[in-house]
Amino acid sequence: MLPNNLVEVRKNHKFNLSSLNKWVDNHLENYENIIDVKQFVGGQSNPTFVLFFENKEKLILRKKPPGKLLPSAHAIEREYKVQKALEKSNVPCPKMIKLCEDEKIIGTPFYLMNIIEGRVFESILDIKDKTGRKKYYLELTRMLGNLHNVNFSSINLSDFGKIGNYATRQIIRWEKQWHLSKQRELPEMQKIIDWLNNNIPEGDETTIVHGDYRIGNTICEENNFLVKVVLDWELSTLGNPFADLGYFLYAHFIPYGERHGLKGADLDDLNIPSVKELVDEYCKVRNIKVFDPTFYVVLSLFRSISILEGVYARYVNGNESSPNAKDIGNDVVPLAKATYDIIKNI
Repeated sequence: MLPNNLVEVRKNHKFNLSSLNKWVDNHLENYENIIDVKQFVGGQSNPTFVLFFENKEKLILRKKPPGKLLPSAHAIEREYKVQKALEKSNVPCPKMIKLCEDEKIIGTPFYLMNIIEGRVFESILDIKDKTGRKKYYLELTRMLGNLHNVNFSSINLSDFGKIGNYATRQIIRWEKQWHLSKQRELPEMQKIIDWLNNNIPEGDETTIVHGDYRIGNTICEENNFLVKVVLDWELSTLGNPFADLGYFLYAHFIPYGERHGLKGADLDDLNIPSVKELVDEYCKVRNIKVFDPTFYVVLSLFRSISILEGVYARYVNGNESSPNAKDIGNDVVPLAKATYDIIKNI
């Protein structure tokens, strides 16, 4: 069964199929000519496609978007590297087939991976079976804990990022990206940046971090609520694991009805675990003391705002990866205000 969100390749994302077929012929066994390509609709960063082969085989291709890109963005090579390394762990990723760093083949670097079948939910509320919501949310939390328990040195990822000082480096990076991408003045952003710089917690563990760990970047088993695979590793690096947890939790801090927000909703009625339940479960898997994740929630929201403004900026410049990139720009201001509200209410 193929995903139901495939469309014809968008005009500015088309690539040279003849060139790709020659590369496949030279680098892959057991695959014949590619006879069709479809693009996944949605997704705000690296365009993703399904390749259909003459012998009925199918593979996923992920590539960098066209046009001028921000420094260090769209790190296709890093996505491939971390997923390949995690094949030796208990964190499930798609099977990596081949990386191509030669821009001449289709215009940007790309990699190929297996298709994974299952269910994808963009929001916990997309799970219509209420009994499954808490099960899957807690399963996602345990999987995040499993990732952070992986010894990155043992799978040859010691060079995958810098050790220590993660929060400070993140603030510097995303402040820079915000100023490079911004299409409007937003006073709340400087207040958020100042608060983050003045409230960095003590202690700084280093693990593999996913960077975009959320329900929409996982595939759920068809017949139960278990994580079948974790997707979209573009922002992964070595860093503070609590930043991943803060990002995973932030729906609970966004007003109900806004961008998958849950703040103000009746969580018991919806059968969704609270922040406390999720943090407790995470700390149990990690075998660490329970802590207050607020700083890391604010840090993750700040980063998300900067990323979303970058998505909108790509729309303005005509090289967006998604047809709804224009609408993404509408999420930036309310998200910034919701983040500033967290700070004001501490």
